[in-house]
Amino acid sequence: MLTHSKKAAISALAIAATLILASCGNSGNSGSSSAGAANKADVATAKEMIAPYTGQPSKFPITQPLATKPTGKRIAYLDCGTPICGLFYTVTKPAMEALGMSLTSIKAGLQADTVQAAVDTVVQDKYDGVFVPAIPPALWKRGLEQLQANKIPVVTSGAIGLDPKAVPVQQAGTKDSTRGGQVLAAQVVAEHGSKSDVAVYYTPELDFTNVIKDSFIEEMGKLCAGCKVREVKVPVATFGTSSQTVIVDDLQAHPGTATAVFAIGEETAGLPAALKTAGIKVETIVNSPDPSNLEAIQKGDINMGFGLDLPVIAWTVADSLARMTTGQQPDPGAVEDIAPRQLLTAADLKGDVSRGWTGYPDFADRFMALWSQAK
Repeated sequence: MLTHSKKAAISALAIAATLILASCGNSGNSGSSSAGAANKADVATAKEMIAPYTGQPSKFPITQPLATKPTGKRIAYLDCGTPICGLFYTVTKPAMEALGMSLTSIKAGLQADTVQAAVDTVVQDKYDGVFVPAIPPALWKRGLEQLQANKIPVVTSGAIGLDPKAVPVQQAGTKDSTRGGQVLAAQVVAEHGSKSDVAVYYTPELDFTNVIKDSFIEEMGKLCAGCKVREVKVPVATFGTSSQTVIVDDLQAHPGTATAVFAIGEETAGLPAALKTAGIKVETIVNSPDPSNLEAIQKGDINMGFGLDLPVIAWTVADSLARMTTGQQPDPGAVEDIAPRQLLTAADLKGDVSRGWTGYPDFADRFMALWSQAK
């Protein structure tokens, strides 16, 4: 049993996982505007789509009790070498320990040869399962084949394009990113209807932002065929330096834009101040807001964020590997990549948000209740 103090410590660590994706991927604009003779918006459908994420988090993903304890199972963690990967290890380890498993970090880096060497170690040392965070699938294609051949289950986070038959649990992957783009589009149409004039900013180097952008544009076409939609590139190299200049220049060139949607919060570094200096008033919505974005929402400098519950993702990874290494099927919620999400405004964010957002502060207790029934 976890003591109250240990649960609190675990929760604090896990909430800090929001830093993971702060996110847990040539300047240039490619403008596209869908036109139609009748500019009609399906506001009713849009409102129906955002209802599960408005005023409360979407449902908790894991519902099925664990049947068999994974006591003694050895899990390898392929560390990509970034602070993000280091933090993810720190946050996931308590969940593994609560399940009776061990989590061992193996340096993998972000080069094909070092990633392959890490996979070789996993196979040679006969680990029971593997967690691969934030390593592009192209770098370990052969490694995945090796793991499959040795029947070593794999769970990922932040990966796009993996075969679900090979990796059934892909957290913050293609499904979540697609869903995210759809809900963001629905939010714009629900708020502005046929008057929607929106730019979606994405970072081509980060695969998941491409998925968000594409699903956003596709959903806008379904909900409001005549609404104005543009896609704008914000190169990863501009993060923390000139991304705000890229965005301000774009908005000055397109003064009719009413809403700016960002596929990742890091694109908005320094943006609120830059918009004020330029005298630009535009609605801003950020996908998976990091702590700085959340603070900006509280202050009114950013209008809304589509929160992604990263602490729950980390514990879902542990839950999935517990099941997969003991011959059980992963929970359907994990397979469907339905980590809690919520459309967050200032009214939804009370108190300290410096460690990020979780829709379920009692997530550790929820998981422990499902795991306690295992034999």
